[in-house]
Amino acid sequence: MKFVNPKRIRFQHCDPAGIVFYPQYYILLHETQEDFFLHIGYSLNHIIDEGSGVPIVDMKTQFCGMCRQGDEVEIELSISKLGGSSVCMEYEIFGANKQKNIQRELKLKATGTIVYVDLASNKPTKLPEKFRTALEPYLEITLDA
Repeated sequence: MKFVNPKRIRFQHCDPAGIVFYPQYYILLHETQEDFFLHIGYSLNHIIDEGSGVPIVDMKTQFCGMCRQGDEVEIELSISKLGGSSVCMEYEIFGANKQKNIQRELKLKATGTIVYVDLASNKPTKLPEKFRTALEPYLEITLDA
């Protein structure tokens, strides 16, 4: 299953040419991660209040097309791997391509890994069972052919 987060590209996301400035994509992806955690019942505030954190340790990104100010996009998030303390998330951003009259075109594809850590020691710690259970419906396993 995928979590779908609709977003509007705003002025704040764009460079002077009205195109999303690439670091802003990471802000959009992080907002989607926060919205996803809230959706499954684990707000970042809750995680932090419990003395834990979920820093990103790896991010790989493919920029596939431009997004412009005012565009409506959908950011899809799924889980590709659940480790003992890590979660690998797959992101895809889709939007229209008005020049080609395409309603849904891939604009960005990214893979990010977060690690559940104890904030006091700053060391990885086991994913809590309730958190793991909440993540599992979004786990999509792809098999290489």
